[in-house]
Amino acid sequence: METYLVPPGEFKATTAGSAVLEAYLGSCVAVSLFDRHALVGGLVHIVLPQATREKETLFPARYASTGIPVLISEMLKLGASKENIVAEIAGGALILTDQKLSVDMNIGRRNSAMAEEILIKQGIPLISKATGGRLGRVVTLEPGTGKTDIRYMGKKLSRIGLPLRLKKIELEDFKTRIESLKPVPDRARRVISMLEFSEYGPVDLENYVLKDQAICANVLKMCNSAKHGFRHKIKSISRAAALLGLNTLKDIVLAASKYKLYDKAPPGYSTQEGDLSRHSICCAMVAELIAHQKRLRDPRVFYTAGLLHDIGKSILDQYAFENFNLVMDRVVNEAKTFLEAENEILGYDHTQIGGIAAMEWGLPQVLVEAISFHHMPEQAAENSEVVSVVHVADMICSMFGAGSSPSVGAAQPQQHALSTIDLRAEDVDNIIEQLPHVMKRIEGLGN
Repeated sequence: METYLVPPGEFKATTAGSAVLEAYLGSCVAVSLFDRHALVGGLVHIVLPQATREKETLFPARYASTGIPVLISEMLKLGASKENIVAEIAGGALILTDQKLSVDMNIGRRNSAMAEEILIKQGIPLISKATGGRLGRVVTLEPGTGKTDIRYMGKKLSRIGLPLRLKKIELEDFKTRIESLKPVPDRARRVISMLEFSEYGPVDLENYVLKDQAICANVLKMCNSAKHGFRHKIKSISRAAALLGLNTLKDIVLAASKYKLYDKAPPGYSTQEGDLSRHSICCAMVAELIAHQKRLRDPRVFYTAGLLHDIGKSILDQYAFENFNLVMDRVVNEAKTFLEAENEILGYDHTQIGGIAAMEWGLPQVLVEAISFHHMPEQAAENSEVVSVVHVADMICSMFGAGSSPSVGAAQPQQHALSTIDLRAEDVDNIIEQLPHVMKRIEGLGN
């Protein structure tokens, strides 16, 4: 069987009996259609319920209002008959829902409702529905048989045994361990290969560094050390390149990339390989989008803050991964938020660990606060705007299903953050409309 991943905002229809269509869903909705007589199947990955006529014309598969009709049309071309098509809906997780918020973040509910409305208008019977809830889903369709399989992402944990006893690491112990934070090995190797064996320029160097939160953290740590003695804290890689020069920054990046490099990541805090990295990069890109959209100063600082916001998870991934399944068990089976579960199992959470690391490394206060308070933006003393943007970006990426977030549940967005940056409903929809492009860029980083 050949599996075709249907990305957000796209669709696929086929008659291939050996094909499997698959989509990973947070607040998005997947509508699978099947003609049992012609053996034609299709799946559309819906991002938003509807948009302006111009946007629906340019990107029809992104919206329930146009994506379902487009998929039906494609199936008819392949020999399907509208009278024989049946539908199933999955996704639309209500990952972000709070009646007290001034902005409606219930994209999942809106997507599901519009999808059902369009199916009724098209005269397509809905034979099953698995929507709502707080966890992401994986949906697969076998066009050869019409079989649709829907499962929660978090259910994968049921096949992983929980540890017999809890291995405790005291909070103070992390201060001595933080110095050995390891970058993601594959990305580090690519950085090293580029710098030592390829032609490169300042833009290339910055792009590579900004693909990995651990390398980025180590680079900023070294740039802000007493050795270089800059009067003001360096907040972004581009600023470091301008002040240090390319050759000096090259040496720092190499040192950061080689810092206690290891061959294989432990199977712990990252729910799947690359999840933590993808989520961090998505948060960085969305934070920068918000900064541009709200006309905030220095969008690259917002990018760096978004990239590093979960650096505490990178540390815990290396030193507390034995306890990860206990944390996840609380999230999946007891409906705890990730922070609640971490504090119950470990006695602290990734924001505390990340904050300690950021201070130990001498990172700028704006990054310390973004790392420490991205779940509690009201506690940011000096950089409420940056922290609020990172908080919202983190929530949007979780809602969309970028990286590991749908399988670990999501906290609620805070009204304080929405008010601080004056985020409105149209702003959220505009950002989500750009997420399919963001996801493509993230996947392209691995090439």
